[in-house]
Amino acid sequence: MLTVLSTQRARAPAAGEHALRVRGVDFSYCTAASDSKALYSGFELDIEQGSVVALMGASGCGKSTLGKMMARIIKPTAGRIEWSPQFSRRADVVYMDQHPMNSIFPWQTVRGNLEYPLEKLGWSDLECHARVAYLASLFRLDGILDSLPAQISGGELQRLALARCLSWRPPLVILDEPFSALDRDVKTNIIHALHELATKDGMTVVLITHNVSDALAIGMRYVIIGDRPVRTMSDMEFKSPHPRERGTLDYDTMEKALIACIRDGLV
Repeated sequence: MLTVLSTQRARAPAAGEHALRVRGVDFSYCTAASDSKALYSGFELDIEQGSVVALMGASGCGKSTLGKMMARIIKPTAGRIEWSPQFSRRADVVYMDQHPMNSIFPWQTVRGNLEYPLEKLGWSDLECHARVAYLASLFRLDGILDSLPAQISGGELQRLALARCLSWRPPLVILDEPFSALDRDVKTNIIHALHELATKDGMTVVLITHNVSDALAIGMRYVIIGDRPVRTMSDMEFKSPHPRERGTLDYDTMEKALIACIRDGLV
């Protein structure tokens, strides 16, 4: 449920300011009696406003755990998660996990799911209708607006969850494997849609993924984590303009570097 502190969107921090900081974070799923290493110990990370950061690493390395800590869904054992002071509402930071049904209401239609957060945040009827029409077109949901989630495909469900999470223009969006149920052609269109929204609305995006192609399609910065306790194995930037095509020298060089870093970080 959304907690509405204001009907106005938070002013996004200016470029160069931090949207998110992870400071000295410790975390463990282990019991006190276990001799296993902590998952996180003294971990730190800064996310700059307006950036699109791909948080990467091998499966099971702790990416989703870090994303949930960033979103304050789970609490670190020690340390702190700092959001920009400009984020005055809980709805200014959005987390979408790997299961799209967790991000929507199954009893509402596709249209109702898109409208609900806008209505709760005080958007007018005219603003709601215009935004829903725009998102439906952008995420290819036009033909299913009156359908219930149980009546649509897995790919359509994932697109709905993504559109809903972005609907009210939250300044910071944390997305955990948001393209996993999409086929190649649809995925390309949806990645372009996400890039358009992030650029147009000035969002900061953290994309949690182990898929190198997805990361290269949209990312500006690549933070590769691994080992245990988790540490940053590599932190790289890729400033090639969008859209990006495999086969270019810059793309292929970056792809090889990311794959090598992820392999080095295997737990």
